[in-house]
Amino acid sequence: MVLLLILLLLNVNTIETFLFRIPKPDTITKITKRLVDTNFGFKRNRKIIPPYTPLPEIQPVNITNHKELTVDERYNLNWYVIGKTSSFKNNHLYKIQVWGEDYLVWRKNNTYYAMDDSCSHRGASLSQGKIKNNNVVCPYHGYEFNSTGILIKVPGLNFTNTACQNQRTYHVVEQDGWVYLNTISKNLYEPKEIRIYREPEIYSNSFSQVLLNFDFNAFGRIVSENSLDVMHIGFVHTFGNQKNPSPTKEVPPYALKDYPFHYKTEYEYNSGPDSMAKQVFMVDKLKIENEFILPHTTVARVLFGDYISTVITSTLPLNATHSKLFVKTYRNFWNTNDTSYLGNYYNNVCDFITEYTMIKTVLQDKSIVENIKHIEGKFNMKYDKLQNVYKTLYKRFVYN
Repeated sequence: MVLLLILLLLNVNTIETFLFRIPKPDTITKITKRLVDTNFGFKRNRKIIPPYTPLPEIQPVNITNHKELTVDERYNLNWYVIGKTSSFKNNHLYKIQVWGEDYLVWRKNNTYYAMDDSCSHRGASLSQGKIKNNNVVCPYHGYEFNSTGILIKVPGLNFTNTACQNQRTYHVVEQDGWVYLNTISKNLYEPKEIRIYREPEIYSNSFSQVLLNFDFNAFGRIVSENSLDVMHIGFVHTFGNQKNPSPTKEVPPYALKDYPFHYKTEYEYNSGPDSMAKQVFMVDKLKIENEFILPHTTVARVLFGDYISTVITSTLPLNATHSKLFVKTYRNFWNTNDTSYLGNYYNNVCDFITEYTMIKTVLQDKSIVENIKHIEGKFNMKYDKLQNVYKTLYKRFVYN
């Protein structure tokens, strides 16, 4: 019965479109509307986040109140997403660049390790070497370093280890589908507490998650700032409202107390005529929640009716001119907890639609962001507040 419903909803031409060529936007709209109307007959996942409520009146933040950082706070400002969990194969060496520095990362079962990629002997790239009994073997002279960075073997020589021969090592953790590297060496500091932001969506089984990543020829801070900019939506993205691009109501940026340097603003917004909210869900009014957590995490949460669509981004600054953007999307619609073949097929189709629309959105951003000439800008306007708070704190505590 469910299979018959699928075939009726997705006719042969539609299925062929999805399987063999990139679908046209109007095809996406037709299919997504059918998904909303029917959910393929599957029971919808429960929702734990309440629907739209009016925006509260909150006093704007005073960023001059920030005291100097504690050592732990400074340490936790150096966590960077370096890849998806699924990207790291067991016993495989990976070269990771952060702020122009190269790091070696590998995974042994469920534990991650990291050290400087440059060998302490002659500077060879250890990522070109190999793993041997969880030791890293240098490709140049065969020197072996254990997972704590200590030089334990020099082929053909008896030697006494000294500190200068060892590699600096770093903390790496996996959390919620992403792998994080801290660029403060373990040799310099061991934190009392590791604090990495966790989005509330991760605690609910009502959301589906899709992960993507993109390369940007742009300064990392600018990539993150773009995700906090509400006014570009109507002009850069096809789903925006160009006729009425300004929010109808704004809550100025305010600090949240769950994580250090976590700030949020909220808007009421009229959905664009070509937006999914309007075309598929028939919703006119949106609530937008924009957040950032230093150094490079942003949150864009759109609430329309009972539905929630959330985009989490984390920018990895490779150097001053190149970055990698990691994107995590959540939706509490078009999904089911049914683990049958048809249930999995349904979730996969909906994940594909989410991925397609997200790729299209990021590529629209990319074409603009990569051509921004003045990274500071010469003046500010009414709805630039959140970006300005982010930029001010970033330049003070992360990178000036």
